[in-house]
Amino acid sequence: MPAWGTQLAGGKGLTTVQLPTVLEPGSLNITLHARAFVKSVPELDYTLSNGTGAVSFNFGFTKHVELGFTQIMYQDLNVSAAANGFLSMEQIPDDSYLRLKVGGYPLTLGNAFFKVGVLNQLRYRTGLVNGVYLEPYSGEGIEWEVDFLATYYTNPLYEDNAPAFHLNLGYLNHNDAGMGRSAFKATQEFVYGLGAVYPTRRFDFALETYGNLFTRYPDELTVYSRENSGWATPSIRYKMFYGMSANLGVDVLLFQQDDGTAYTTKTALPEGYPENYPPWRLVGSLSISPSTAFYRQPTFSKVSDPVNARKLLRERKSLFEWVVDEQEGVEYIDVELEKIKAERKKAELELEQLKKDLGNP
Repeated sequence: MPAWGTQLAGGKGLTTVQLPTVLEPGSLNITLHARAFVKSVPELDYTLSNGTGAVSFNFGFTKHVELGFTQIMYQDLNVSAAANGFLSMEQIPDDSYLRLKVGGYPLTLGNAFFKVGVLNQLRYRTGLVNGVYLEPYSGEGIEWEVDFLATYYTNPLYEDNAPAFHLNLGYLNHNDAGMGRSAFKATQEFVYGLGAVYPTRRFDFALETYGNLFTRYPDELTVYSRENSGWATPSIRYKMFYGMSANLGVDVLLFQQDDGTAYTTKTALPEGYPENYPPWRLVGSLSISPSTAFYRQPTFSKVSDPVNARKLLRERKSLFEWVVDEQEGVEYIDVELEKIKAERKKAELELEQLKKDLGNP
């Protein structure tokens, strides 16, 4: 599992921070992920590289349930190869993730509109090498993470077309305590993430910050990435078609704990190598949502196509149903109407005052 938030997840989400909304029932999203860090080490006449490639599949199972699967297809091993006695410098394939998101539930607090959800994740060890240098800490067992997801929408009727703010809070258990020991003796982390998005018709501009706090550190002192860290990721998403988009960003390391790894002759880092985590990492993804036997998707239609406008109305049907049928929705609309009335009354008073001012000599 990631030491600084959910990684390599498809569906509805930013680079790392995830949204509480789910895909439409029967719809499919396929995302190709890539990230890389490269540094020249003149002392060794060597170029250090750390690359990861993955593919994820997300399927809208019901109105409030989404299923997800991610397979890491490629992972650089670098110094971890020699430390584990491997001749190959890469691992193909690496680990797998299974995800279950339950979300899309509306919530109002005063006159603020939110959606909330919960994301469950399991990481299965399908790669031979774990605890890879420059990658988030991972143990040898099946790891579990649960995250609370919340989003504040500035315009609930047009969720994807207005600024929004996202919050993720999670608990991660690495399940590395060993056979017969309590899961609470395993390495554990609190993970968090904040994100903001400013969308336009063709581009979405996003900024995320996220990190981890070990509540129980790994028992093994010689592993890499056993330190707390904080990150920021500015990114931009280009919406090529209605069902296809490309995202590009850069992970920037904001802070990390002092190096806590007890290096051995096998795990010692050469001079010039970064400790714990890379100082930056380029991240990108290509997302496509094709039609399925259960859901027709205008994948390659233009973003401004009238067909898409009708589809957006269908997607907002649940919100309109909530407004009409749920007491909470009725109260939200009542509050909005009162705000409009108050603004109108204020404008009328200002207009009257302006007339008086103009009428005075």
